[in-house]
Amino acid sequence: MKSRTETRESKAPAEAIWARWVDAEKWPEHNDALEWAKVEGPVAVGTRIVMKPKGSGKTSATITEIVPLRTFRTETKLPLARLCIEHEMSALPSGGTRFTHRWTMSGPLSGLFWKLFGERASSSLPAMLDNIVRIAEHS
Repeated sequence: MKSRTETRESKAPAEAIWARWVDAEKWPEHNDALEWAKVEGPVAVGTRIVMKPKGSGKTSATITEIVPLRTFRTETKLPLARLCIEHEMSALPSGGTRFTHRWTMSGPLSGLFWKLFGERASSSLPAMLDNIVRIAEHS
């Protein structure tokens, strides 16, 4: 199993961070690695999200868990591997929001897929979370 986790704190309310997470069409505004993304239906468990990473073909993920203003989780099935992307948030006692974005790849071929694209793709997490903070705090 391979994993990468990044956490940030923001003065922005949870609603501002949540809005970035559940509006896939806006993901390229904070994720420089994406050309576009779209949700194929309501933002709910079982709904598919299709996206186009820069320099790569289309890919998709399925929403596997969603608890408004707390957790948003997607899963992409690969041959003998699975990529789970988890988003978690909590309110800070002083106001604002702490939020975490975690990539976890598991399965017999997880090491191979991590080397092929997971390591490179997850390396964008620090900049992506910094962009979310900047956008959420100024919206």
